[in-house]
Amino acid sequence: MRERTLFIDPGRCIGCQACVAACRECDSHRGRSMIHLDYVDAGHSTAAMPTVCMHCEDPVAPCAQVCPADAIPVDADGVVHSASRERCIGCGNCVHACPFGVPKLDLVEMLQYKCDL
Repeated sequence: MRERTLFIDPGRCIGCQACVAACRECDSHRGRSMIHLDYVDAGHSTAAMPTVCMHCEDPVAPCAQVCPADAIPVDADGVVHSASRERCIGCGNCVHACPFGVPKLDLVEMLQYKCDL
């Protein structure tokens, strides 16, 4: 099993949003960034915290476990993918199940989006 890792050092983040812009250029994201940049103490500090999918395995990612339509595939490498357009029913269970707040639900498309490496 080949493992892939995406490491972001929050101690070096200056909130420039370059990672957000780079993520937006990924072919599978259709111009949408899957990195969420949260400001730790907005208005009082420039500290920022980039948040990406942790691709959980306990034994399966919580977002994939709670999906009633089985729309969130997890491949053999442990990569938790965005919801399948054909299967996702837009219920939002995955959004609420993620302990990191990563998946986002597009209310227009009624489809979940997240980083899939």
